[in-house]
Amino acid sequence: MDSKYKFKELMKERHSVRKFQKKEIPENILKEIISISLLSPSWANTQPWNIYVASGNTLEEIRKIWISKNKENVKGYSDIPPGHRTEFSERSQKIIEKLLNKVGELLKDPTMKEFNEANASMFSAPSVVYLTLPKGHTKYSILDLGALEMSIMLAAKDLGVDSIVAYELIKYPDVLRNSCKIPENEDIIIGIALGYEENDILNKYRADKLSLDEVCHFYK
Repeated sequence: MDSKYKFKELMKERHSVRKFQKKEIPENILKEIISISLLSPSWANTQPWNIYVASGNTLEEIRKIWISKNKENVKGYSDIPPGHRTEFSERSQKIIEKLLNKVGELLKDPTMKEFNEANASMFSAPSVVYLTLPKGHTKYSILDLGALEMSIMLAAKDLGVDSIVAYELIKYPDVLRNSCKIPENEDIIIGIALGYEENDILNKYRADKLSLDEVCHFYK
């Protein structure tokens, strides 16, 4: 399949989609997305990852449990603790606060009920990709998994498939292990929802990105 975007356009067009259409992703497209992503670099070419893709009935069963646990206010217990927002830098805390405020304004609802319901339903995504590492993995392997994550999302966008990566998708790891046959000796670290963007107010928000001058320092 021909590339839809030049790389710069691809980076600009990809964004986090918070509500997807009820339209399945063809299996050959899913396989192509993952195959392309496997070209990602890794420390000493270790390629430490495993990938699990949930769709169809498997994902619907996971979603039912997810919605139920969220209704019961079950706190997440992910394999990798996400940390509280206060543990982030002051700059990052301000960015998080700005995001939540802008979404609340967009929805005209400071309680963000629709936003939270979308999270609980796994964004209505038709497929979710789970990335794992063997327990005892090194910090460099986490960096490798980040490269794989981005490759998946960019490959997806290039093939017309939208995405979002979110803690919400991996916060109940025992459910995922049971449904996707993920071994106990693997940490479930990243979840990426894939699908086709719904025409919904939740998808009108675009995150502001820091400028070159704010983050980059050049020395000669």
